Amino acid sequence: MLPTMVQFKAALSAPALHFKRLKQAEPLLCNELPVVQRTHSVVESEISVNGRRFLLFLPRHSESIRHIEELEQTARERTRGPLLENHILYEELIFVDSLGHKQLFDVVLQELPHGILLREAINRYRADDLRAAVIKMKERLDAIGFCHKNLTPSNVIICNSGVARPLRYWYAEWELFSNNDISKLLDLIDRNCNHELDEQLPRLLVEDCGAEYSATASKQDAITCRCKGHKYGFVDADGHKITDYIYSSASEFREGRAIVSKNNKVGVIDSNGKSVLPVIYESVEFDIERGLFIATNDKNIHLLDYNGDRITVKRKDE
Repeated sequence: MLPTMVQFKAALSAPALHFKRLKQAEPLLCNELPVVQRTHSVVESEISVNGRRFLLFLPRHSESIRHIEELEQTARERTRGPLLENHILYEELIFVDSLGHKQLFDVVLQELPHGILLREAINRYRADDLRAAVIKMKERLDAIGFCHKNLTPSNVIICNSGVARPLRYWYAEWELFSNNDISKLLDLIDRNCNHELDEQLPRLLVEDCGAEYSATASKQDAITCRCKGHKYGFVDADGHKITDYIYSSASEFREGRAIVSKNNKVGVIDSNGKSVLPVIYESVEFDIERGLFIATNDKNIHLLDYNGDRITVKRKDE
């Protein structure tokens, strides 16, 4: 039997006692209690780990884990494009029942880019800009054959770079011909438009990048991220060290690149452990489909190519 919402809240209130790798997780709180939501498929909460935000999902059915495994496998074989990466942490959540028996449950992490949900963005950004971002997202999803099937204002995040990305893939499917339905999103944007109050949405990827950049051919890197003493490092397929255990957090390698953080700053390394982007940014996103990095610091948004060379830079307040 899966944990109840009350038990899940209790686990998030004392993560060091209930999680294997997420012992330092900090949940989003309301009235000093973790915010937990339940849907047909999952129980979820928003957490932060070493300054990075995630959606943490406890699937209510074993089929949900298998579905995410299949989606991720296909993403590795094709292209991730506009999709966020799901990390399945097997036997991560630990509970001891009334008889003293230990029970282990799988959870899923989906990293949240820096930005705000569409349901909040409609009260901030210009309607025309939001429409353009949502239409662009649909075009990119359709182009890679990914059908989300549940695009709601709470399942779309508007990143600080001006890009719209989908969240929560429990009902998604890879299809040969996709036609993601965004009619409800566009209708909501139109009904809530306020030209006097709305800010202009950054258009970094839409307007400023004239040339197309592409990453190396899609492959699954045989590099493993490991943790030692709450610090992360990388080893190759034979267990040989690629980096020391120096990072506060680290993503898995994708297309020969991994996002790492130290001292609340973020950067990128290559598969040899060498710096591609120095660890000086507030946030970094990797557009795998085009081999581009979108990095932000206090004042600017930077667009950089696969090798870390700057293409454009734009002030956040422009």
